[in-house]
Amino acid sequence: MEDIEKAVFPSGAGTSAGGLEMRCVVFAHHQDRLVLIRQRKDPVYGDAWTLPGGVLDYGVHPRLCATRLLREQTGENPRTIRLVGVRSGTDGDWILTFQFEAEMPEETTLARGANEVRFEAVDAKIPEDLHPWARSDLEMYKVLRLVKPAHLPPK
Repeated sequence: MEDIEKAVFPSGAGTSAGGLEMRCVVFAHHQDRLVLIRQRKDPVYGDAWTLPGGVLDYGVHPRLCATRLLREQTGENPRTIRLVGVRSGTDGDWILTFQFEAEMPEETTLARGANEVRFEAVDAKIPEDLHPWARSDLEMYKVLRLVKPAHLPPK
């Protein structure tokens, strides 16, 4: 776990979120292609395509939850996963969305997950059939990709 994450997410958190909903979105990529998922008749997204992610377990490190959600939704464990941003919003409730970037393993098949899965080129136009919330997250991710932190090596 990176030192900055240890400071933000200490161990031993409580069991009640106190009105705070924590979610994550995972920008999972494989060979410059982004993973999109579709959960049939999802209560939030309906039949729209979206990015992997979901509600995080309170009291568990967000990176661990994001890894578990990605594995459940795609059938694969990421090769690497890192926090790239945190976004907050209020729409009746307070929602924190943790944004992770994950690199999928070379032999990724994505055939064992619980959802329909497809790939889109990372730098392609945002797909028209993407849910509006996922569209917003993906637009932000594309901007984040342009601004690389100085301590990270080029891809």
